[in-house]
This record gives sequence, C-alpha cells and structure tokens, in this order.
Amino acid sequence: MKTKNLTMIVVLAIVVLAIVYDFYAIALGGTEASISHLIIVYSHKYPLIPFLFGILCGHFFWQMKITDDMRKIDTMKKEL
Repeated sequence: MKTKNLTMIVVLAIVVLAIVYDFYAIALGGTEASISHLIIVYSHKYPLIPFLFGILCGHFFWQMKITDDMRKIDTMKKEL
C-alpha cells in the first residue's frame, strides 16, 4: 500500500472516529461531554490552544510545491 493511500485512510479514520465519539459522548454525557465543549473551555483557560490550532491549520493549508494531483484540480477548475 502506498503511503499516500495510507495517509488518506488514517485521516478519514480519525475524522470518522472523532464524529462517532462525539455523538457517543453527547448521548451519554450531554453537550458538556462533547469535543467542541472541551476545546472551547480549554481555549479560554489556555489561550495557547487556539494559537496552536492556527499553526496546525497553517501547516495543513499552506501552499506546497505543485504536484500532479494539484494540476488535475487546476485543470478541472478551469474547465468549469
């Protein structure tokens, strides 16, 4: 299995697991048990958390070198 495919599976699994767990936590403990509630509360207690989320988002969405997959996206966008 290529690392690219494994990365896609791992990211998808993390997202699905977080969604499933959040529903489970809310069902048993109410909204105070949700991931969102935890992030909001801890962000107010520790302002470094939103800062680190900002760095993480910048890391994920910062432009990187052009790849074949990115060229395909550009081509599809131009065709629309």
